[in-house]
Amino acid sequence: MSSIHLCDINTCTQCHACESVCPKQCIDFKEAECGFFIPIIDKAVCVECGACINVCHQISYSKGYNLPLYTYAAWSLDENVRTSSSSGGVFSEIARYIIANDGVVVGAVMNKDLKVHHTIANSYENTIPMRGSKYVQSDLSGIYRQVKELLMNGILLLFTGTPCQIAGLNTFLKKDYKNLITCDLVCHGVPSQGSFDTYCDKVCLKRDGVSAVSFRYTQGWGLQMASKKYHASFVKDGKGKWKNISPKRSFYLRAFTKGLMFSEACYSCPYARPERVSDITLADYWGIGSIKPFNYSTTKGVSLLLVNTERGKNVIDECRLFLENRPLEEALKGNHNLSMCSARPSGRDTFCKDLETMSVFSLCRKYGLQPSFKDYLRPLKRMLKI
Repeated sequence: MSSIHLCDINTCTQCHACESVCPKQCIDFKEAECGFFIPIIDKAVCVECGACINVCHQISYSKGYNLPLYTYAAWSLDENVRTSSSSGGVFSEIARYIIANDGVVVGAVMNKDLKVHHTIANSYENTIPMRGSKYVQSDLSGIYRQVKELLMNGILLLFTGTPCQIAGLNTFLKKDYKNLITCDLVCHGVPSQGSFDTYCDKVCLKRDGVSAVSFRYTQGWGLQMASKKYHASFVKDGKGKWKNISPKRSFYLRAFTKGLMFSEACYSCPYARPERVSDITLADYWGIGSIKPFNYSTTKGVSLLLVNTERGKNVIDECRLFLENRPLEEALKGNHNLSMCSARPSGRDTFCKDLETMSVFSLCRKYGLQPSFKDYLRPLKRMLKI
């Protein structure tokens, strides 16, 4: 009997580290449930070297965690960047610094076919699609190998992703590279690409020629804060104009906030804690001012910036950012996924299957995903700039 046992559907985060490290290339990912994938070993080829187990962060994560050294309220000093970002535009300023120093940025983008994957940008313009939250699990196939090659060649590299993606990279690399900067986000949980594809088919986005979807379209921080849980998504048509998906059709976002379609691993995430696996952590600064007064306007966006290592601090010091020290306790209070996992709702057992088979009306009624009056009011307020 083989001694090699990899993660199952309840624990695998689909980081692909095991597949990337296998010397025999005998690991493949097969679809399991809800559009998520699990690693399958070809036992006829496997030589039981154990390399896959050693790089699995869910089995043997050993790099450790860092309690934040600094907690900041932050935003870009570039007004255009700040107002076009989900919160304060901090990612864009970090990316700008990396590119200016002949480095590359690795992050998640959405293709025109509405698939989300990690890619490598070597120009500032190519980092722009990496901005903004993408409530879909990003495909990491092959990216760790490319990252390692760049690092071994001495290239300065910023890797951005969810905490589990950072942890997977850390275990895959096995050693510390001084030219690597890691930046994670405070993660609520990840739906699969399969669930998002089903949603797009159900509301006919692809048939209508949609080439991009924004889950966090913003024209002012105040409106975004007010509508974080229940605002409409936006789509980009062939002419490059953004327009609302109607509140009725944007039930995907409400299902996301309820946690109805996350990976099973998300409900027991070991990285939902104040101690971080990255150099830098970014999030929306929800609850700012709840513990210590904040004497600046928040209408254009505010980022929560946790600097977890001195390496991260050295980068932040070179970026064009407004920074104000804040209490870590305030950050924890406003971002519950800094201290606990998202709860697994009972509807998780059936939602993915019902998403495929039920009408939008029946699905929303069963899971309480109907739009509220405020969902219809918010697009109007955006248009009128109220």
